[in-house]
Amino acid sequence: MSAQENTQQGLLILIGGAEDKKDEKIVLRKVVEITQPKSIVVIPTASYYTREVGNSYLDIFHGLGVEDVEVFDIRYEDEADRDEFHEKLEKANLVYFGGGDQTKLVKTLINSRLFQKIKDRFFEGSLHIAGTSAGAAAASNPTTYDGDYQGFSKGTVSSTQGLGFIDDVIIDTHFLARERIPRLVQFLISGEFTKGIGIDEDTAIVVYPDYRFDVIGTGMVTIINTDKITGSNYQAINEKEIYSVNNIRIGFLAPGTTFSIKRWSILKTHAEKNIKELFDRVFLNY
Repeated sequence: MSAQENTQQGLLILIGGAEDKKDEKIVLRKVVEITQPKSIVVIPTASYYTREVGNSYLDIFHGLGVEDVEVFDIRYEDEADRDEFHEKLEKANLVYFGGGDQTKLVKTLINSRLFQKIKDRFFEGSLHIAGTSAGAAAASNPTTYDGDYQGFSKGTVSSTQGLGFIDDVIIDTHFLARERIPRLVQFLISGEFTKGIGIDEDTAIVVYPDYRFDVIGTGMVTIINTDKITGSNYQAINEKEIYSVNNIRIGFLAPGTTFSIKRWSILKTHAEKNIKELFDRVFLNY
């Protein structure tokens, strides 16, 4: 079953990385508020400092009122299917993938029974998924990497198998901070995908089963669609040469915006939500 055919799946919360962990914690607080988890599993596998990352989120989620938080400190492929992890996953309502290297994350987990159980429960609707930075970028399939600050040069962007929590769209993170518009565009004009979503730092999208998403946090979400380009020399140029392309469709979504991936259109903006809230306050309480 593909994600877009499943109206029962859990929530998918994808964070652009560098989310505030010390002050207001807007994004992380919203993750807890939306999913209402009784038990969270943190998987810091993407990092090369798994213990430190895991303990950091352990403290954060405890501070946000979640008593039962488990860290799966999985560093190597042969560690993923420990019985203790399977047992603890059974009671989890939310799995949170930390940041780091998405290729490391995928390679370590993808062939494990543990990951298959996570994926099955997500698509059955009994488990929510959240991820930040690499943990969010890996949610699509494939996932991209490399090409920061040089994405206009052909061949600088690579891709590999992703986790496959979302279909037909590529996710990228740290988007404007690391100048990744050219990187995402390059990937889109080079292959079978035409739609991509770039998420800024301390910003997230909450993807619902019907493929709507809400933008939360303090930054922007960039949407890119190359299905109507009228010219590109990408296939003709040599490696490391700079590409040309015309008629890319690009948009920017502020926090409070609701967007439909299926329709590729804005459903509601922050201003419209404010107007409705004002109407409700003025007229319903009159």
